[in-house]
Amino acid sequence: MERFEAIVVGAGVAGAAAAAALARRGRVLVLEQFAFLHERGSSHGGSRIFRHAYEDVRYVRLAQAAGQRWRALEARSGERLLLRSGGLDLGTLGAGELDPIEAALAAAGSPVERLRGDEVRQRFPAFALGDEREALFSPDAGILAASRAVATLLRDAAAEGAVLRDHTPVRALRLFDEHVELVAGDRRVAAERLVVTAGAWTDRVLDELGVPLRVEQQQVLYLRVRSGRLHVPQRMPVFIDRTGGIYGFPLFERPHALKVSDHGGAPTVSLETRGFELDAARAAETARRAAALLPGVGPELVEGQVCLYTKTPDEHFLIDRLPGRRHVVVMAGFSGHGFKFGAVLGDVAVALLDGADDAFDLSLFALAAR
Repeated sequence: MERFEAIVVGAGVAGAAAAAALARRGRVLVLEQFAFLHERGSSHGGSRIFRHAYEDVRYVRLAQAAGQRWRALEARSGERLLLRSGGLDLGTLGAGELDPIEAALAAAGSPVERLRGDEVRQRFPAFALGDEREALFSPDAGILAASRAVATLLRDAAAEGAVLRDHTPVRALRLFDEHVELVAGDRRVAAERLVVTAGAWTDRVLDELGVPLRVEQQQVLYLRVRSGRLHVPQRMPVFIDRTGGIYGFPLFERPHALKVSDHGGAPTVSLETRGFELDAARAAETARRAAALLPGVGPELVEGQVCLYTKTPDEHFLIDRLPGRRHVVVMAGFSGHGFKFGAVLGDVAVALLDGADDAFDLSLFALAAR
């Protein structure tokens, strides 16, 4: 039986970060059931929104810590992973949607500016925001290069001596008081510590998790831009429309098409029967709303992709030790907005395993909070 100080199950952004942080402290094994950087889960693709803008200050502070870790990873690796474009949260004037976000940002000391609809149009003419609308502008928001970020974290782990094995599913798992044993692929392995970051497959790896996870199939669209002058990151922030539900990016992955999606309306799926085709009706509605908000963006679909959202019942993350198993950490349920926190999740996992409960405020994400 091979023995390690720690085993990480799942090599998406959370698992890759955990592997890199743990590998700086001892011998680590990373297990991925599919190929590294596969497109079956939630961490693939060319871009993710990075933002501090949340209604709860605990998210804001964790995002601030993640931003520092992304910059540190860039310095270590020589990669540029986080492009600051600024970000807009769009709301309806007087409706109060943006008030808790503004308050949480202010409480954490993250800069924010409230703009009227006409001020948004003047400063960012990519948006056709009416006078009945308003927005919060956060200069710290931007775009993460998603798949490249995961690859960089995995390289970081490998550079620290981590053993990386893909196409290696966990076939059996036994938890003991002070260690764990797994059957991974055709090998038996053991470790003093375990971190499970298996995304939509988390409750299959840990059948004693005790928290039901709902898996949704989300889709992202790339819509053709008629003239890209207004839609480059220097002139157009990332955005989330808190009234209309859509979110999107300036030109980044494609030279002629920008990326948009809709948090709502995604169907719940089974991992065994899920497909990989776009829902044409949902895509058409998302494209229509995006074209209405963004002058110069037509409803023509250049490309579409699917991914998975894994959600807990309250849609907050699950980041905690298993009850009675202080050597086992689970991080799951990142609900379509967890990627931005990836760079700090390695340090979070280490803090939990070390019992450093005051290192981060994880009270919102604890198993006991369910």
